[in-house]
Amino acid sequence: MAEERQATLSPEEAFGLVGHELRISILRALGEAERQRLSFSVLRERVGERDSGKFNYHLSKLEGRFVAKTDDGLYALTYPGHRVVDAIQGGAFHRRDGRDSEPLSGSCIDCGGGLAFTYRTVEGGRVACRECGLRHLRHPFDPGGLVGRSGDEIGRAFDRVARSAWARAHAECCPVCSGHVARQFSDGPPAKAVAVRGHSVAVGYECQRCSYHSYVPPGAVLLTHPGVQGFCYENGVDLRERPVWELPFVVDPAAVTVRTTDPWEVAVRVAPGDAERVAVLDGTGAVTAFD
Repeated sequence: MAEERQATLSPEEAFGLVGHELRISILRALGEAERQRLSFSVLRERVGERDSGKFNYHLSKLEGRFVAKTDDGLYALTYPGHRVVDAIQGGAFHRRDGRDSEPLSGSCIDCGGGLAFTYRTVEGGRVACRECGLRHLRHPFDPGGLVGRSGDEIGRAFDRVARSAWARAHAECCPVCSGHVARQFSDGPPAKAVAVRGHSVAVGYECQRCSYHSYVPPGAVLLTHPGVQGFCYENGVDLRERPVWELPFVVDPAAVTVRTTDPWEVAVRVAPGDAERVAVLDGTGAVTAFD
């Protein structure tokens, strides 16, 4: 493969390299190709550029950073090239989608009313009660997740996106940039920033490299705990199949008790069916007991 021209580019230089419609077309054509690699002539045909010199000029600007030439003479996306194409397909940068009140299965933990998913590109996704307005979950969501989905299909995708992001953040790995995430308990988290409304305390995640941050209810950190998973399954609740807004230990503030704040000790009641156990979390959100 061609060697990279320089080890590091400034953000301005890197974005400048893809700031042309023909270069974007080249990247998209490679991303959509079978085996994701094409010859020079086929690639030029796919993007519809008749001027070979012009095409070669813009392709050369991408080579070594976003596009690489393989040993068999074909062109393929590099990892940064895939990231650019993924960002385009996700739609976060250029689409302005919206969904108003997509009905979801389940009911509000507060008033028993029906639930709905709404979406705004600037704000992300939200699940809330259609009767009392209580927000059960708010989380970033790319517009691409709406394509070809409606109702509970969107709800399932939204639930999975939030869970996977929380799991990575709790493992101290940023779900956006893979940087280090600091985690700690926070009392009085900002109402607009918290994932689930009504909780007086939350586990705060903050990436030390990019802008990612989130405040999640204490019960959210139990979703991947093997003891909690097994206990719930044994008592008729499969955590893999239930969205977070149907899990009281995640969304119900009454399930959470702050025992001490110095040091932090927070108890979360997990009660599937008629059974009940209590998980205890320390100041970093780590589970220290589940009895």
